[in-house]
Amino acid sequence: MISKAIDQLKQLKLSELAINFTPCYLCSWPLQIKFYNNEMGVRCAKCGASAVSQMLGKEFKRSRVTNHPVVYELSSRGAFVRFLQRQGCKLTLSEYFDGIPSGELHGEILCQNVEKLSFPDQSFDICTSLEVFEHVENDLAGFREIHRVLKVNGVFIFTAPINLEANTVERTEIIAGKRINTMPPEFHSDSLNGVDGVFCYRNYGLDIVSRLKRSGFNTAQIITPEPNVLFGFGRSVILATKASSVTTDS
Repeated sequence: MISKAIDQLKQLKLSELAINFTPCYLCSWPLQIKFYNNEMGVRCAKCGASAVSQMLGKEFKRSRVTNHPVVYELSSRGAFVRFLQRQGCKLTLSEYFDGIPSGELHGEILCQNVEKLSFPDQSFDICTSLEVFEHVENDLAGFREIHRVLKVNGVFIFTAPINLEANTVERTEIIAGKRINTMPPEFHSDSLNGVDGVFCYRNYGLDIVSRLKRSGFNTAQIITPEPNVLFGFGRSVILATKASSVTTDS
C-alpha cells in the first residue's frame, strides 16, 4: 500500500490532479483521487484500488451466484484480492511463475498456468482475473481451462485492455515452430514483475465475446461503464457464463 502511494505521488501531475466523492467499489471509502489522466492514475484514497480493480469489484458484487461462493482469482495480491478476502468466499489465489508446474508452491504462493490448471472439473462458482489474458500465450486454451473448472452456471468475470472499435490483434505468430513478433514488442507492468516486465501477446477487441463462446461459454458480454464513472476512466468488464449443455471446440 505504501509503495503504491509513493509510486502514484512520483507520477503526480498537478495540472491533472482531481478528487471526487464517489464511494470506492471495493471498500466504500468516499474519496477518489486522480493523480494523472490514466485509468491507473485513479485511486481510492483508502485502499488504493485503481479504476480497473474497482470496476471488476463492482461487477463481482452484482454477479455473485451465492452468498458464500467458491472463488478462484488468478493473482495473490493487491486491492482486489483484499476485497475478495472480505467477501465471505472460499478463496483460492495463484500466480504464474515460469518453469514451475501448476499446483506447486513458489514459497507460499500457489503456481498455476491458466493454460493447464491443476484443479478438478467444476471446482469454482466464480473465476476472476485482472489484466491477465493478454499475457497468456494460448488464451483460448486458458479460456477452456477456466470453463472446465467452473461449476455449471458459474461465471467468469475479468478485465483486459480492450478496443471496443476493432477486433483482436495478435502481436505474434508461430512460424516454422517458433513464436515470432509480427508487431513491435509490447510490455506491460505489474506488481510481481515490475515495470515493463510482462510480454503482451495480443490487443483484445470486440470479438473477445466470440473467442469465449468458441471456448465453451454459453454467454459472454462486455459490460461498459457509464461515461463519467471514476473521472471517465471506468473500464469495461467481460462476463461469461457456463451452462450445462455446451461443448467446446477442439
